[in-house]
Amino acid sequence: MPEPRNPTKVPASSWIGRPLTDRSIDDALRTVLSRDAAEFVIESVGFDSGPRAFNAADGLEFFSGAAPGAAAARTPDEGMDRIPNALAADFEARGGTINRGSELGALSVDDGLVRLDLPEGPGVTARRVVLATAIPALRRIAEASRPLQGPMFDRVLGSVEGFPATKLYAWYARPWWLGHVSSARTVTDLPPRKVFYFDEAPDGPAVLLGSYADHRTSAFWTQLADGASNGAPATPPMLAALERFLRELHPSIGEIPAPLGSAFMHWGADPHEIAWTLWRPGVVSDEVMAVAPQPDPSLPVYLAGESFSRSQTWVEGALETADEVVRRLLAAR
Repeated sequence: MPEPRNPTKVPASSWIGRPLTDRSIDDALRTVLSRDAAEFVIESVGFDSGPRAFNAADGLEFFSGAAPGAAAARTPDEGMDRIPNALAADFEARGGTINRGSELGALSVDDGLVRLDLPEGPGVTARRVVLATAIPALRRIAEASRPLQGPMFDRVLGSVEGFPATKLYAWYARPWWLGHVSSARTVTDLPPRKVFYFDEAPDGPAVLLGSYADHRTSAFWTQLADGASNGAPATPPMLAALERFLRELHPSIGEIPAPLGSAFMHWGADPHEIAWTLWRPGVVSDEVMAVAPQPDPSLPVYLAGESFSRSQTWVEGALETADEVVRRLLAAR
């Protein structure tokens, strides 16, 4: 990165008179690139949220390859949910109890004990509570819970911004794209944003991740989805739009067959969830991560999740913060 214009007056962690933590990546790019060049860089990344909204100091580290998964992406053979399912099974085998389907409305603290109010069932009292939920759900709980409305919780919850994302899958009898694409992924400034191709044989079944969009570009698909999500088939308007964009991306292909099936996912359709979170400009993430596991040391309430980690957007971030919370719980026994 170029040196600041006034290196004798501006700290090394600053750029043109402002700390890097105060800038988004988009803002920082536009100080050194033309408008068109900055837009080209942002569009080429394929993600709309990170380059435009990510705190520049953390974003530089993330996009330079320090984030997990930068070199290779691996998943369990039976899917990512194998990890929490295995942890849950081990917890129950050790005598723990898991109750699914109950929503936490609010919590209160009385004489050192935490009372969990469950609108659809009897409340629960606990000595210590760990909230490992997505940011939208966490904020809803905090708004209804007086103990979570102090300045430290406000600081932690306000340090990150959540972003929606969508994926649209389609599968075909054969990989019609063979011979017309040179890599496993196509990035575009059209609404699909990123297209991934999965095939094993020229005459065998194949899957297309026809769109992987986030932030503002995901709105195109949600407007056509008519409320569809959670793997539901895409609506006819979505499939028509997908075919139109695929033809524009692959003009050399004479015919694009209709898919045998499709599935659509919208992370953000439920007001309790979101796709991922990123550090806001103006936030020093190291300071927030130091207090996020237990924002108020006088309250036995802990926070875990990828939101408050160095590995935001990744499963590793959730596991890292869970490990830190467990460490503090054991130390407090």
